[in-house]
Amino acid sequence: MNAALKLCQATHDAQLPPAVSETDEEREWLEGAAEQLVCGTDVSWKRRSGPEQKVTTAQYAEHLQLHLNQRQIDGLDDRDSFASLVLAVVVGSPSEAMTHAKHLLGTDSPVTQLEAIAADFLRPHAANAVIAEREAAEDDVEGEL
Repeated sequence: MNAALKLCQATHDAQLPPAVSETDEEREWLEGAAEQLVCGTDVSWKRRSGPEQKVTTAQYAEHLQLHLNQRQIDGLDDRDSFASLVLAVVVGSPSEAMTHAKHLLGTDSPVTQLEAIAADFLRPHAANAVIAEREAAEDDVEGEL
């Protein structure tokens, strides 16, 4: 059975598009924007020829909730960490809350994992946001002339 599962996984993986690497500018934007979302600030950008675009902390929270729910569905929350996390927060046990948050996220570096999840969520916007930053910089230079 395990061999069949591995074969199915390999077939599935072969159908996926090749990984696309970001430019340095996009990677830098993703890092900063992900940090903003994790710290509770919306991320926005505006191209010259379009309306302001925004990813809100509420959208990120929904995405994170779906990510954590999927980890539960996949059996990766084997000690009811959601319930334990709520209890630890309500009764005032920060260290216990952190323990459960780490377990839910599957890492000993929860902030890094939260930023990685945020970066994945923001990735479809990176190229457009970098272009918007370039346009804004060009407009600033033109305004100074």
